[in-house]
Amino acid sequence: MKNLSLHIAFRYFISKKSTQAVSIIMYTSLIAIAIATCAMFVILSVFSGLEHFNIKFFSDVNPSLKISPASGKTLNNIEKLNKILSTNPKVKSFTKVIEEKVYVHYNNKDEIAYLKGVDENFLNVIKLDTCFQAGKFPSSASDNEAAFGNALAYRLGLPINDQETASLYMPKPGKGLLKNTDEAFETTQVHMTGVFALNDQYENYIFVPLQVSQKLLNLSNNSAFSIEIKAQDKDISLLQEQLKKDLGTDYIILNRQEQDASFLKMMKIEQLFIYLIFILVIIIASFNLAGAIIIIILDKKNQSRSLISMGYTIQKLKNMFFVTGLIIAVFGVLIGIILGTLLTWVQSHFHLVMANAYMPFPIHFEFYNYVVVLGTTIVISTLVSYLSSRRLNFN
Repeated sequence: MKNLSLHIAFRYFISKKSTQAVSIIMYTSLIAIAIATCAMFVILSVFSGLEHFNIKFFSDVNPSLKISPASGKTLNNIEKLNKILSTNPKVKSFTKVIEEKVYVHYNNKDEIAYLKGVDENFLNVIKLDTCFQAGKFPSSASDNEAAFGNALAYRLGLPINDQETASLYMPKPGKGLLKNTDEAFETTQVHMTGVFALNDQYENYIFVPLQVSQKLLNLSNNSAFSIEIKAQDKDISLLQEQLKKDLGTDYIILNRQEQDASFLKMMKIEQLFIYLIFILVIIIASFNLAGAIIIIILDKKNQSRSLISMGYTIQKLKNMFFVTGLIIAVFGVLIGIILGTLLTWVQSHFHLVMANAYMPFPIHFEFYNYVVVLGTTIVISTLVSYLSSRRLNFN
């Protein structure tokens, strides 16, 4: 007796309806829920794929850890940092870095770029040399070599040779009126040794030996704005905690995700907005479910009166039609999840949809996405089924 409502509801779902229109409306609601569920799962899987792709990309262009001063721009007590990092077995390599905006002039063309000065250990920390479209990384012993981002080099029209040089200008700190431009800027000449291509973030970068950036900023030979670290192990959380303990509060130590926290946060916000949009889509699709339940109530009016005459209460009838709506929703959700899983599997293995000429849209299966999609669709469908079943009225 306890499962009677479920038994009758399932019979109503699979039995032949009095008119073909009732079946059409019921299966239309099922298909609408299935399509909405499938689309939501596919989109969330794409966002998961993009997130994992960017995290993997950051592992190529970002160091395992980055040490910056808690206040000011220049690191204090470099000797202490060198000693701690050199003796730590979890540190594979580290490099000193100076990064600042710079004014670039070449052949009557002017650009604002990001200058990044690095020492001889940089390529042991970041494999930037694998990203060069032409040429090579500048020698750490040179005072006039530089590698340019592809977009910046294209806009300047700078060739790869040691005959053509670009001028780098850095504003001098100070007070009072300026008499000429020589007092306003530190300047140096560099020739381009290579062109690299990473992403939009690095297309306006210029990599130079550390001493070039020190000269432009009037810094001592042992100065740096940050230290970038390559860890021995993939799990860098222990190293990060150990360095925080050893170095104290005078330094900020960031892992890869924290270095690009704003970008990852933006992706999470985009994912949230897409999720909210699909909630609206599922609510709209559930209108079909509400219509189907009401039509089934009208279609089964005579059978319902018979059940009431046999002692079946109105409340039990409402529960029965509520369960009928749930059965429609569950079948729709399951079909949508299966179809979404199949589509994402096909995309991940056969790359049917391309983001560009070289890269397919990334897809990543996550248990979390299954929970979110199932939870969202079932909750909305349950609420719609409950409200629609309350419309039962034989007066």
